[in-house]
Amino acid sequence: MDSTRQKEIRDLLSDYPLRNYRKGEIILFQGEAPRVAYVLHKGMVKAYNISSSGDEKPIGFYGPNSLFPASWVLGKAPSAIYYYEAFTDVSVYCVPPLEYIEILKANPDLLYIELQSYVADEMGKCMRLNALQHSRASDKLIYTLHYLALSHSKRLATDGVELELLLTHQDFANLTGLTRETTATELNKLKKAGIINYGKHTAYKINLTKLRAALNDQFIADLQLNK
Repeated sequence: MDSTRQKEIRDLLSDYPLRNYRKGEIILFQGEAPRVAYVLHKGMVKAYNISSSGDEKPIGFYGPNSLFPASWVLGKAPSAIYYYEAFTDVSVYCVPPLEYIEILKANPDLLYIELQSYVADEMGKCMRLNALQHSRASDKLIYTLHYLALSHSKRLATDGVELELLLTHQDFANLTGLTRETTATELNKLKKAGIINYGKHTAYKINLTKLRAALNDQFIADLQLNK
């Protein structure tokens, strides 16, 4: 999203209160009925479920200007259907849901931005589902990296991107349903192949040319997801 449109959104919401959360804080619990709609001002929020065995199952990541929980705001669910946690330090606008809907209706440009965001989210979820359906651990990670490269990254001067999410091996394990040990082994193979580069407490850098070649899927490789 370009900076002009970001400013327009923030101007529309500037009269609403901002609430701050520290990294790791739960913003909404699963099953909680929110009092307000949340629109992310800055930072990243992680939505996830917890399996019956206690494993975290990430659903998605939300960046600036994202609305959550959209299913509740738009009247499709009586409460939050996932946990929403501050993945970084974040600040969010707190907007009464009916007022946010009226703001959307009165501002076609904002409504179009919201539509683009939902289309990108839907495509991202399909990409994640496609990644999970692969049987090989290496393919699960390659397709997950492709999704992250398109949806949560910034361009580098070379033919590559840097992920905006500071992910650990455990985060990748949660995203792919693999064990942490298998994930670490496969990521190290991808690093040796020059597809990714990373270090301790540093963001992942991805070589897009090598990643697309590893995908071996022209149609998916041509996707554009960035909002």
